[in-house]
Amino acid sequence: MFYAGEPAGTLFGCRAFNVIPPLMWLLLLVTLGAANAAIAFGLVRTERTRDLAFWGLVLKVCFLPVFLVSLVVFAFVGSQFSLRPEALPLAFALLTPYAVLSYALMIVTSCYGFAAIIRARDEQVISPEAAKNYKRGHAIPIADLVASIRLYLLLRRLDGAVPTNAQDTNQPSRTLNVAQPVPLINNTVTTRAPRASRIPWPTVVSLAASFCFVATAYAGGPFTMAFPSPFPMLRIDVWPLVMLVCAAASVVCTHISRDRRKPRELAFWGLLIKLSFLPFFLTTSLIVLFLGPYVLAPGGPAPQAFILPPVLLGNYIIMIVTSSHGFAAIARARNEQLISPETAKQYKRGHAIPIADLVSSIRLYLLLRRLGSAAPTTM
Repeated sequence: MFYAGEPAGTLFGCRAFNVIPPLMWLLLLVTLGAANAAIAFGLVRTERTRDLAFWGLVLKVCFLPVFLVSLVVFAFVGSQFSLRPEALPLAFALLTPYAVLSYALMIVTSCYGFAAIIRARDEQVISPEAAKNYKRGHAIPIADLVASIRLYLLLRRLDGAVPTNAQDTNQPSRTLNVAQPVPLINNTVTTRAPRASRIPWPTVVSLAASFCFVATAYAGGPFTMAFPSPFPMLRIDVWPLVMLVCAAASVVCTHISRDRRKPRELAFWGLLIKLSFLPFFLTTSLIVLFLGPYVLAPGGPAPQAFILPPVLLGNYIIMIVTSSHGFAAIARARNEQLISPETAKQYKRGHAIPIADLVSSIRLYLLLRRLGSAAPTTM
């Protein structure tokens, strides 16, 4: 809902994209923010501690473009008014409401983190002093994202250290030995039988981040330069920033979720992402061919030739990001001894070379598919 108001119009440079009037947008923002906080703290006694920290981190990443734009706005306004002392009251009047709204939004995005900290402290997974430090970090701008990442990684590491039969115990948390770092999950008494299956949220979030990365690639930059679209697209000055955020989210989520996913599944999604980017890479190849003659122009390179290095560098970085699922599949297959370390090195090398990366993705998926079919069906 936040991106359906004024921020979306600013990012996309299109006033018609603001589908919600400003006053109604502000009212809905306050209402949904309060509902989000109430739901987050209501899940303290029922939801897994690790899941609370995970969703807090996802929420932080989703709002990262908004906070980056806020920093740019503060820097721009500050630079405009800092040299004129008589204009400082006007700058203060303009920035104070914006700062209050940004900070309130940051606190709302930290609600799941606060809930995870409270639950971890009550279960004696972390000490009260550590809980205070994490709470302090979640309440400070910029440091809140670092605190969210550290909290999730800590709970993920402790969750991985839990014995498989720890969740089958039916003892209240106060009878557990304090010296044991975990049982931190599902240690409350309940009469309901555990669900037969759970939604693989790390996998879902990883695929959602990859989908946003693909969508952002086609929403601005080289593709819209070659094929102008009548629909609202990201401005050329905003597109690299959003692309960088989506790329980082895709790589991080893929790395975090790889231990819960099968090598064959990772290879499949890696190949699918490669194929979805094929029109994008073909377009950038046409742009490179178009800019090539300017490098060899008589009398030295023409001004258009200076666009070529950023295009090549950006294109290669995007290609490496599209190989993140493939790298994760290679690492998983090597750790499970499905392929030898030497074969893993060859596939990694192939995933890092343009054009060869698509061939390597196809070969990797076919290999893991064949090995998966030959493996016994018993788990």
